[in-house]
Amino acid sequence: MDTRRWVRGGCVGKGSFGMVSLALDRANGGIFAVKSVCLNSAPPHAIAALENEIRLLSSLDSPHVIAYLGEDVTEEPSRGGRCRNLHLEYLPHGTLADAAAARKLGEHEIRDYARSIALALQYLHFTAGVVHGDIKGRNVLLRSAPGMARLSDFGSARRLSDVSAEVRGSGTPLWMAPEVARGEAMTRASDVWSLGCTVIEMADRVRRPWGELGSRSNASAQMYQIGFGKDVPKFPVGLSWAARDFLDKCLKRDPTERWSCEQLLQHSFLSTR
Repeated sequence: MDTRRWVRGGCVGKGSFGMVSLALDRANGGIFAVKSVCLNSAPPHAIAALENEIRLLSSLDSPHVIAYLGEDVTEEPSRGGRCRNLHLEYLPHGTLADAAAARKLGEHEIRDYARSIALALQYLHFTAGVVHGDIKGRNVLLRSAPGMARLSDFGSARRLSDVSAEVRGSGTPLWMAPEVARGEAMTRASDVWSLGCTVIEMADRVRRPWGELGSRSNASAQMYQIGFGKDVPKFPVGLSWAARDFLDKCLKRDPTERWSCEQLLQHSFLSTR
């Protein structure tokens, strides 16, 4: 696509490394989303992250992952020059973080959204060979069907064959696995930890994972405490035994003790309808 075929609309959000706008397809009137960085002014890591996201998303095909629609480069003087663009399906129902902040989610809703994320991770980990690296409510987009969602924002994602200890600090501190906070390689197990933190985010709309740690510490202090401390995030009160046991299986400080997504999908918390 290029600017002769589509028109950029208003900003609807920001990803880890780029701005997301609505767009109108001139040919068919369809609405889609465009994630962009300005090639003239964006820092190199932001451009690299978008290129990484384009490469990965263009190879993925799952109902649990945001759909890739294409990419292009446009000349847009009003935006500072040349823009690199990733075209994505537009889901107008907001993010899981929005839903959790707006009202208290019932445990059946938490279970359904957790299942959607686990299904996305099962596909990424065991079919596509990808680690997402930034699982959190803000990166989960809601679908029209209740309890259904799609995983988005692959700027931090890596092929399992590519991850290394050189990939440091990927993700968001309060959702980050201890080993990643210490600068170790991202793995399937680090995504599982972040899934557990996202369940906590859904269950307690007042306190994010790690509670007071999130409000009184900067990112470096958070990462140090998460990486080198001995604790795990506190489980929200009021959860069923099954939900708490599910969290326990996700939030083991030793990554070798965490359950895989395939095991989690068989857990009583997710398998109950």
